[in-house]
Amino acid sequence: MPSDGASVTQAAPDISARASERAFMSRLLRRGASGAFIVSTVGTALGLLANLVMARLIGRAEYGIYALMFSWVSVLVMVAQAGQDISIIRFLPGYIQDKAWGKVRGLRIGVGLFVLGTSLCVAIVGGVVVHILGANQSAAWRDTFYIGFAMLPILTQLQQSSAMHRAFKRPVVTGMYSTVMRPVILLVLLGIAWAVAVRRDAPTAAVCTALSGLIALLASGWHLTRAWPAPGRGARPRYEARRWVMVGWQLSLLSIITVGGARLDVMLLGAIMGTGDVGPYYAAVKMAGFAFFATQAVNVVLAPMIAERYDARDMHGLQSVAVQGARIGLAGASCVALFCAVAGKWVLGLFGHDFDTAYVPLLILLLGACASTCFGEVGFMLSMTKYQKQASIFVLVGIVANCIAAVLLVPRLGATGAAIGASLSLFIWRGLAWRFVNTRLGIEPSVFGKLEQGSGIPS
Repeated sequence: MPSDGASVTQAAPDISARASERAFMSRLLRRGASGAFIVSTVGTALGLLANLVMARLIGRAEYGIYALMFSWVSVLVMVAQAGQDISIIRFLPGYIQDKAWGKVRGLRIGVGLFVLGTSLCVAIVGGVVVHILGANQSAAWRDTFYIGFAMLPILTQLQQSSAMHRAFKRPVVTGMYSTVMRPVILLVLLGIAWAVAVRRDAPTAAVCTALSGLIALLASGWHLTRAWPAPGRGARPRYEARRWVMVGWQLSLLSIITVGGARLDVMLLGAIMGTGDVGPYYAAVKMAGFAFFATQAVNVVLAPMIAERYDARDMHGLQSVAVQGARIGLAGASCVALFCAVAGKWVLGLFGHDFDTAYVPLLILLLGACASTCFGEVGFMLSMTKYQKQASIFVLVGIVANCIAAVLLVPRLGATGAAIGASLSLFIWRGLAWRFVNTRLGIEPSVFGKLEQGSGIPS
């Protein structure tokens, strides 16, 4: 038998190796998070610039039609996905690790065809609805929505391709095509449309958006095919369709509800007041979205850390990372709010004539962002600790509150009422989630929590 000294000597290198491996993975995670954040920041800035150029080209009324269409399409893209982008991220890494190349190839083909089918069905239904309701709308409204529904299969496949890159642990490439390339191409196409003096209206903007998505999809698909692992190229596809669909749909429910809630204020404003006020308000929504940049950057690292701490029953560590994330998020939101309070009216004016009328709604949206950020990243605190169903319920409560506020306030206050409803919705669902996290997990995740406070693991 080896002596105790020999055992200790043998254990020391093992411990050192594990520590080195953890340090390497930590550095890899930080680099990936930093790269993904840079891509996200650049892409969102380019997206805002593309919307600014579009608004100046087509004018307030036409931009309102486009904004209303794209808000609906953004929600329906999540519905048509049926969670299969999440299925890819959920299953593909495990298949690769097990060298199950038949399932890897089957996942790409099977999920791609399934999502193509669902997106075509949603697009057809949407076209029928536009045909029925469009009789009371302008020709520009009808044409814009027809084009919007026609681009649904393009946008869903682009999202599928991005999920594939993400599952292969390519965080920078994940958003390169959909987040950076697409708005760049859109800017180029808008410039061409401006130069050749084609019709400057919402349908033209929608065509440019669809073409930019198609080009980005082709580029992303080409990259994915070139980078596809050699063992998986000739493997016979194997399908677990039932499993993919069931798991994907369960995991996608929260995403669908969250995206729907985020776009609800624009859709309600358009439904109640028409498209006249939608354009300036949509520009304000785009600007207010920058308030969550610090939170989104932190979440790239925070989400896996929450799951790790919870699984290890390290509630003190969970408390610390939650509070630190909340404080960084609030600091970022406060900086954006301060900038927009000073220069927001000027920036809105860049979009075009009368867009500065959305200055007050912009301030309300930023106030709601800062207030809700104080609760901390309670969404991930629930979904990463296996309470995603509760998170979905809380978001639904916020959506109901938004609908009630919109019905009561939008007819009287217009875009200001929509901003109040959106801010109230965000504050309510995050407040409910904060209360649940506080009582069920014994964690105070808000900016007011202590860095080394925590209770035992919940039963």
